[in-house]
Amino acid sequence: MALKDQINEDLKNAMKAKDKEKTSVLRMILSEIKYAQAAVNVHQDLPEAEVQKVVATYHKRLVKSLDDYPEGEKKNQIQSEIAIVDQYLPKKAGADEVKRAIEEVLKSTSDRTFGPLMKEVLAKLGSGGDGKVVSQLLKEKLAQS
Repeated sequence: MALKDQINEDLKNAMKAKDKEKTSVLRMILSEIKYAQAAVNVHQDLPEAEVQKVVATYHKRLVKSLDDYPEGEKKNQIQSEIAIVDQYLPKKAGADEVKRAIEEVLKSTSDRTFGPLMKEVLAKLGSGGDGKVVSQLLKEKLAQS
């Protein structure tokens, strides 16, 4: 099932269950998807990869907004929103998987420049690559060699 269809289905279920928080978050995600779709072409659905990017971008925005609020009710609300959005993100690669990808990329090239290597590793991991984890592990590996 496509991600957008899954979100719509979950929205219906949340509305039936009278789960106001989940309903609100899912509506916001769908709104973000519609804005992105309108920017490209109103009459065509976004490709699945673009929908995933929109959801990931919304997730990043929520995570960044955590720093803007002191401990309390609003911060807890944002954390619960993040938990809901997490369900629609692809699973991130673990540290072991990232290390294997780094090893493979380093074996295939003699270039030891951080930028191009980072780009190759992220391309190899696809949507499962977390930039922060990849960056940290790659820096550690380059420092060793």
